[in-house]
Amino acid sequence: MTRVLVYGDSNSWGTPSNGSGVRYDVKTRWPQVMATALGWEVAEENLPGRTTRHDDDMMLGSAMNGLLHLPVALKSQSPVDWLLIMLGTNDFKARFEQDEATIAAGLMALVDCARRVGSGKAGWDDVTPPNVAIIVPPALGKLADDATWARFAEWKGGGAISRRLGDVVRVQAKMRQVPVFDAGFVVRASRADPIHLDARAQRALGQAIAEWLGTL
Repeated sequence: MTRVLVYGDSNSWGTPSNGSGVRYDVKTRWPQVMATALGWEVAEENLPGRTTRHDDDMMLGSAMNGLLHLPVALKSQSPVDWLLIMLGTNDFKARFEQDEATIAAGLMALVDCARRVGSGKAGWDDVTPPNVAIIVPPALGKLADDATWARFAEWKGGGAISRRLGDVVRVQAKMRQVPVFDAGFVVRASRADPIHLDARAQRALGQAIAEWLGTL
């Protein structure tokens, strides 16, 4: 059976858009919906607040650094046939001082890391790289640009960057021959929460990614 590792942040973990903090169930989370549709086995390595490659002293410090922890995820979840990376949203936070080019470069650093570490398909220490694909997160919702939003200062400027990210990722990924799926073509952030997906969007994203992977 094909085994897929999803490496992401809160939108892959299943953080709800209604503010309850109660994680979406397995029938709702997009990685599980995707895996069910494909008949694949899924390993979910997702952490709310995770960045592409930045420590975050306002959360769990280096634990938020996606690049630092990707080798651990690949080794602990081996064997891995496919690695799906859906990160970048938390890099939109103003404190990281990132733009679309540097966030895309962070995603490419994750691709390069995965190809160095390998997938363990022929045994735990096998360094044959997994198939890698990038899922560009959906743009932040309109509320992120509203100065009256309680978290406006934290995410200031992130909306504009998020809307430009997909084009830059596609250019950089093409040079590495990495397929890219832009989630923003299928779903949008919730109106009430400009960061997270509602349950319907989670399920729609899972189905769409499954259909896309089936063509690769």
